[in-house]
Amino acid sequence: MSGLILVSHNLHQHSTLAAIYTAILSRRGGLWVSWDGEFHIATPDQRRPLTFQQGDKFDTLTFPLTRAEYEEGYHGYVHQGLWPVFHQRPDLARFTHDSRRQYQQLNHAWATAITEYAMPDDVIWVQDYHLIPCIKAVRDAGLLNRIGFFFHQPFPVGMHFEAIPEWQWLAESLLCCDVIGFQTQQDMNNFLSWIDSEFRTERLTANRLMIHGRIISTGVFPLGIDLDEAICLSESNSCEFMAQQCQERLPVNTVLSGGHLDESAGLPYRISAMEVLLRSHPHYAGNVTLLQLAAPAAGHPHRASTLTHQLESLCGEMNGVHGTLEWYPVSCLNHQYSREEQAGIYRASRVGVVTPLVSGMSLMAKMYVALQDPADPGVLVLSRFAGAAEQMDGAILVNPYDPDAIADAIHTALQLPLRERQKRHARLMKGLHRFDCHWWAESMIGRLIDADGHDAQPASGLQRLYVAAPGRVRY
Repeated sequence: MSGLILVSHNLHQHSTLAAIYTAILSRRGGLWVSWDGEFHIATPDQRRPLTFQQGDKFDTLTFPLTRAEYEEGYHGYVHQGLWPVFHQRPDLARFTHDSRRQYQQLNHAWATAITEYAMPDDVIWVQDYHLIPCIKAVRDAGLLNRIGFFFHQPFPVGMHFEAIPEWQWLAESLLCCDVIGFQTQQDMNNFLSWIDSEFRTERLTANRLMIHGRIISTGVFPLGIDLDEAICLSESNSCEFMAQQCQERLPVNTVLSGGHLDESAGLPYRISAMEVLLRSHPHYAGNVTLLQLAAPAAGHPHRASTLTHQLESLCGEMNGVHGTLEWYPVSCLNHQYSREEQAGIYRASRVGVVTPLVSGMSLMAKMYVALQDPADPGVLVLSRFAGAAEQMDGAILVNPYDPDAIADAIHTALQLPLRERQKRHARLMKGLHRFDCHWWAESMIGRLIDADGHDAQPASGLQRLYVAAPGRVRY
C-alpha cells in the first residue's frame, strides 16, 4: 500500500495547523518533511544536512535553512509578494530578484529532502503556496510519484495571479501536480476559470482536466480541526485557570477577536463596530469589552510593528472617547499565550468575532466553537468571506466591511436566549465532527491515491511497512 509523505513549512510551530498534521500522521503513519526551525551557513562544498528521526507513530525528516532563505525567500517573497496577491491585494505586493532567488533555493531544499527519501509508490502531499516550486523540482529530479497540493490560502480572483512577475514559472510548477485541493468552492472556481483562460486545456469532467499531457484533478476539501485535541486543551489546568481569570476580571459580555495581524484582518472595521454598538445601545457601556488578541507572532514580521502601532492607535482613540477609569471598551493583548491559555480565553468569551476581509482556513472560528461549553455556549460571528463560512452552519454571517452589520450581529449574539445558543452550537459542532481534520486528510489522500480520478471514498489509512534498507522506514 502507498506510503504518505507530508510536506509542510515548519513542524516546530506551536499552532493549530501543526497540531492537525500531528494528529493526521499519528493516526495513519508517514513521513513529515519540514524545516527544523534552525539556521546554517551554506558553503559551496557542503551539502545541507538532513535529519531523519523514526518515531512511534510517524517519522520526520528535517533540515535547516540559511538566514537569507528565511528572511528573503520566506518573509520576503512569500509574505511581501505572494501573500498580498493571494489575498486580493496585488497593489501591496513587493517582489525582488533576490527574494525570488532565495525562495527558489529554499524550495530546492525541500525537493532534495523529498527525492532522497521518497519510494516509488509513495504519495506526496505538499502544503500551501510556500512550497509550489518544489513540485517541479521533484519532477525534474525524475520522480513520477503521485503529488497532491493543497491551498491553505484563497486562490486569486480573475487575473490577479498574473500580478506575480514572471508568473509562468510558478504556474508551470503547480501544473506538475496530480491533485490540487482548495478550501472553498469559490477558490476552486477561481482557479479553473483562470487556468481555462490562460492554457489550452481539455475538460474531462467538471473537476478534471488534461493540460500539458497531464491529467489534473481538483477538489474542495475544507480543512477541519482535531476535536480530540480541542477536548484536551479545554480540560487542561491552564485552560481552566485562564477561563476563571477572564470571568473574574472581564465584563460578562466579553467579545473575542483575534487572528493574524495583516491587512486582511479587518481590524479597523471591528473596532468601528464596537463604537457603533455603544452608540446604538448605550446600556452596554461598562459591561462589554472587545478582547483583541494581537501577539506579534501572529502576523508578518515586516509589517508587525506598523500594524501593531495602528491597532494601538485605534484602540487608544476608542478607549479615550468611550472608556472610564474602571473600564475599557477595547483591550488589545500583545502577550504570546500558550495554546492552553488561548483555549481558556476562547471558552470564557460570550461572542467570537472572526471577520477577516478574506481568508483561507479560518481555523480560529472552528477552535472557538469547539472550545465552548455546550451547556452555555458562546455565539460565533463570522465573515461571509472567511474560508470556513461555507461549512459553519449556525454562525451569524456578516459583511466584514460593514461596521453597522458587525455591531448588529454582536448585539444579536449577546441577546440570544440560551436555547437558541445551544441549537446554533449543536449545528456548528455537527459540521466540525463531520468535516474534521481526518476527513480532510482521508478525502484529499483518497483522491490522490485514485489515479483514475474517481471521487474515491476516504482512505481507511496508510499502513506502515518496513524494508531491509538500513536507516530507512517504509510508510
